[in-house]
Formats: sequence, C-alpha cells, structure tokens
Amino acid sequence: MGTGQMFLVLMAVVLFSTIILTTQNNLFTLAYSSYEAMIMMQGYKIADRFLQEIEAMNISGSKSIEDIHDQYSFADSMLRINMIDYYVTSTTQWCDRSGGSPTDSLHNYLRIDVRIDGILGNDTIFIGHDTNPISYIYGKMGM
Repeated sequence: MGTGQMFLVLMAVVLFSTIILTTQNNLFTLAYSSYEAMIMMQGYKIADRFLQEIEAMNISGSKSIEDIHDQYSFADSMLRINMIDYYVTSTTQWCDRSGGSPTDSLHNYLRIDVRIDGILGNDTIFIGHDTNPISYIYGKMGM
C-alpha cells in the first residue's frame, strides 16, 4: 500500500467518524428538544386542570368569587409526575371583563394568572412567566 492509498484511507476514517459524531449529536439534540416539548405540554395540561377546577367551583357555587380570590391570591403547590417536579404558582387580581384594570369596585371579574416551573435535572423549563402568564378571567355567577 502506497502513501497515497494510506492517506485516502485515513481521510475516509476521519470523514466517516465526523459524520457519525455529527449524526449522534443531532439525534441527542432532537431527543432533548422533544423531551422539553413533552414537559411543556404536561405543564399546560396541569395549568388547564388547575383553571378548570377553579371554574367548576365558580359555576357550582361551592365557592364565591371572593373566596376564590382569597384562596388563590398567591398559591403555591408542587406536583411530581414521571420524576419531574412541577411548581405551580397562581396569583389573582380584580379586573374588568377584558382583563384590564377594573373601573369600578364591584369585583365582578377575577383574573387568575398561572405560572409553572418544570424542573428537569439542573434545567428549569418555564411555562408562563411574570410578563406573560397563563391567564383566565372568571365572571361572578348570578350578576
């Protein structure tokens, strides 16, 4: 085997090992991104369940809108699903029907903001945050 052929063999080894490493790196990145997307989807489901629970209390009349405001004004809870910790934080504020500042003091509408932090190892995945939370507006039943 001549030096030219040896050089071509070495170049082929370098090329194929580079291709294999690049492919493995891209597969790892894709798997991690899909795992983060799954955690975000689970966080949105948790927020939806949380807001539906509040809506059921409001519609059924088991709690008044003032009771809901007091109970969820700054509520923290932690859920553990599939070895992932989800920290749920809710805040409430009185608002008008479009979610803005109330123009009267009748307290007919209540806005609830939910933020969830999914803890994945050393990473935190934020589902909703201070400037853009998951929000829902409830109206007082029987107004």
